[in-house]
Amino acid sequence: MIHYATEAGALLLDGLGDGICLGMTLESYKLQATSYKQVSGRNYLQSQTVEQFINNTAFSILQATRTRISKTEYISCPSCGRTLFDLQETTAKIRAVTNHLKGVKIAIMGCIVNGPGEMADADFGYVGSGPGKITLYKGKEIVKRNVPSEIAVEELINLLKENNVWIEQQVLTH
Repeated sequence: MIHYATEAGALLLDGLGDGICLGMTLESYKLQATSYKQVSGRNYLQSQTVEQFINNTAFSILQATRTRISKTEYISCPSCGRTLFDLQETTAKIRAVTNHLKGVKIAIMGCIVNGPGEMADADFGYVGSGPGKITLYKGKEIVKRNVPSEIAVEELINLLKENNVWIEQQVLTH
């Protein structure tokens, strides 16, 4: 995944292409097929086959280079002493319920001091505003203040629904 991203990503960032086709040798394919769980990477997408893994990797590279936006984008602060909630846990919780949305930017920020400025490019924001309190944004506009953190993720989903960007997650059956 890293090799693909560095080789193809640099070309796409330089404007030398608008798509990507990744491939593997037969030997690599067999190695990946037998040990796919070891190489699945941290992409929050469940790859059932090597082909799905390569496809997910290709779309991740296109997303990262802004060549093609096909999934949810997350903006998060690095966390500091002002962060009043577990940023990594909360980000994982939000990703788990929103990663199927295409082309939506969601910011998860630890504090009200720097959060609004750092998330200015996001469509929706989830910003810590005090102990156990979250402020939700649509763009740069505050939509809900002092939301209890226990229900803040549900309220974020409600905000996405109110703005017609929520779609129900498709469950694939085999």
